[in-house]
Amino acid sequence: MRTTEDPATAAQPVLEISGLRYAIGGRALFDDLSLSLRAGESVAVTGPSGSGKSTLLSCVLGLVGPSAGSIRVAGRETTGLRGSELTALRARSIGMVFQFGELLPELSPLDNVVLAVLLSRSDRQDARRRAQELLDELGVPSAETSQELSGGERQRTAVARALINRPALLLADEPTGALDSGTRDRTADVLFALPRQYACGLLVVTHDPVVAARADRTLHLTTGALEHVSDQVVT
Repeated sequence: MRTTEDPATAAQPVLEISGLRYAIGGRALFDDLSLSLRAGESVAVTGPSGSGKSTLLSCVLGLVGPSAGSIRVAGRETTGLRGSELTALRARSIGMVFQFGELLPELSPLDNVVLAVLLSRSDRQDARRRAQELLDELGVPSAETSQELSGGERQRTAVARALINRPALLLADEPTGALDSGTRDRTADVLFALPRQYACGLLVVTHDPVVAARADRTLHLTTGALEHVSDQVVT
């Protein structure tokens, strides 16, 4: 499953948001918000509770429709997609990691990952082999059920599930919020290594500055727009 990053591929945006507007309850969450993310790059979005961090991910997933603006994932405009077209785009181009993993507890780690292939109707050939390779790379032990795993192991299983369909874009919503500090650090190390390892883009929303500092770029969501916080210097 390991992918060698192609410089030409890395130059291509996997997520382009421009002029995004969205209001709820008379309050503007996004007001002309823009963001571009390339393959091989990670971006962390911070902001206070209620600022719209999770709603931003919902817009990218097509779960929330903005009142104006454009969202392109892997070169495809998503704001006009509905039904099966949107479902197919998510399955093909987007992987999602939730705060609590959202695994089916009665299934093994392997079956949780394979299920993502079956639900997506993508290439099912050798799905179990590919899933096991990912779990091995991420250091997830074999188990009869995912309930037997530690919190960090469950999150790494969720990462494997997000990667199994080879998405161009990974989204993560507070992926370390339910973990202790040691497990948080190990999980964050794994997560932020993925863009270059798998030639995908990674967008993480988090309230944790320690996690955000691992990203190539950190942006702060405030008053409806994203403000630049920092770039990480790679040596």
